[in-house]
Amino acid sequence: MQLKTIALASAIIAVTRAIETHGGYQFETRFSADAAPETEDVKDYYESEAAEQAFTRLRLGIAATNIARHCLANNTGADLPSDLYALKDCIAADNKNNFFTILAKDIQESNAFWDKVVQESTGDRTQWVPARSYTKGYFNGNLTATQFAAWTASPNADAANLNANPEHYYKETVLEATGAQSSEIFEGWGGVLSRFGTKRTNFTVPTFATPVYGTPDTPEVWNIGASFPLPLQRVGAKLLASGSRNTFGVLHIAVRDFTASEGSEGMSGIEVYSAVWYPPWNQASDADHQEFVTNYLADEAHHMVVEVINLTLKAQEDCKSGLCVLPSST
Repeated sequence: MQLKTIALASAIIAVTRAIETHGGYQFETRFSADAAPETEDVKDYYESEAAEQAFTRLRLGIAATNIARHCLANNTGADLPSDLYALKDCIAADNKNNFFTILAKDIQESNAFWDKVVQESTGDRTQWVPARSYTKGYFNGNLTATQFAAWTASPNADAANLNANPEHYYKETVLEATGAQSSEIFEGWGGVLSRFGTKRTNFTVPTFATPVYGTPDTPEVWNIGASFPLPLQRVGAKLLASGSRNTFGVLHIAVRDFTASEGSEGMSGIEVYSAVWYPPWNQASDADHQEFVTNYLADEAHHMVVEVINLTLKAQEDCKSGLCVLPSST
């Protein structure tokens, strides 16, 4: 009986720890469709580690380039991630393109890394490997999937991007009349905890549109099923913005509403699926391949959770203020 009681208590603790609270809302995360929710908080630890590394790198870049030195005058980085976000806001207020100069060396190193991954990988996308997360936000009607999808296609999402993640530096999105999106993005990917280190990458997503599964570009194995409505899914290739302009990954974002009966908190909400499918680097050394498909991609998945939580909170705030513009039904 004592063993059963201990086991039950442990299970209750695990379920409790699967829920993390931010901005007055509860969130839970899975890293695969059939996994149980994580039993450790994801956002705060990873965001703090990423902020410390990003602050250090920006400080060094500012010293080397003499750009935006005044932004460090009263900012010591003692309060992270807040000080990091304040530093980035200050840099961008001078010129939002400053990050490309301050971190120019990082872009060159990132291009070389991704070129190597592409060259030493199969081009068969059925063999590519995902960094992905499923994040539920218990907004209980205060933010819907349709609202969030519309918000992400608005200028408000680009404006929120800089403070959505410590490793975000630039995002410019164009919404086409067809509903397709295209973006230029500069951000760090993976490596916060992996030995490869963060790859601060400038890339474009020339077309971000509703997927057609079962094609060489979007194989059926990427299909996440009918629970995520197809009109609320977007897929787009990630191309290096300079140099080889190799396609080094494919971004896949989806969102759905879920009912109170589907969650673990007795409330409804939205679930965001965030994934990037990468060449598997299958021709690398065994050590590098394993580091890439395990630790490096796990870093990226944690990065996604941070930005999903921060962006959904900002979207809910904007919608409450009347800044969510839903697509016209005409």
